[in-house]
Amino acid sequence: MIGKIIVKVCGITRQADAVVALEFGADYLGINCWDGSPRFVPADRRAALLREITPGKRVAVTVNPTDAEASAFIAEGFDIVQVHFDPAKKECDPAGLSTCIGKAHLWLAPKLTDGAEWPKTLIPLAAGFIHDAHAPNSFGGTGKQADWARFQKLTQTYPDALWILAGGLGPTNVEAALKAQPKGLDLNSGVELAPGLKSAELLFEVKQALLKNDQS
Repeated sequence: MIGKIIVKVCGITRQADAVVALEFGADYLGINCWDGSPRFVPADRRAALLREITPGKRVAVTVNPTDAEASAFIAEGFDIVQVHFDPAKKECDPAGLSTCIGKAHLWLAPKLTDGAEWPKTLIPLAAGFIHDAHAPNSFGGTGKQADWARFQKLTQTYPDALWILAGGLGPTNVEAALKAQPKGLDLNSGVELAPGLKSAELLFEVKQALLKNDQS
């Protein structure tokens, strides 16, 4: 944790960036295992990345996985499978995934338009929830600001869940994002020089902002 905030750095593609993110103080590091992402890391390169990440901090980020695919990520060495999906399209079975790999190993990131109601049936299924910005043609990593008002309402309605705020967070907006009272932050495009290339300087600036807020 940095201050009182759990921090995940997502979109790790390089071993050097994994080392930097851990030194920064990240609680979790996300590796994108979905081939539709500009930060996709194929299976033959993931083993080297996982060796750099402390067990317990490894998150496989994917879209619409089957039960077998989710189980394979756990067998590969990931601790958590972060599942992005569109609830309206019925292409993913969150309940089946929860049963298959266990609630403790599952984070859910439903794709919802701003203002849409969060599916209440998801709450018992996962240990954590990623609240990201909506983009019609993609899943996460857009750099857009999420619906912070909905996020804050969710944290108040379901205080026992781990709510992680994503969506273009970086040095310029992280202090403002803390007003939504997140337990966790997901950093990706806002701390990059290019997709998949993390900036130690931007991470340091975020850390300073979080520590400053913790002292205020």
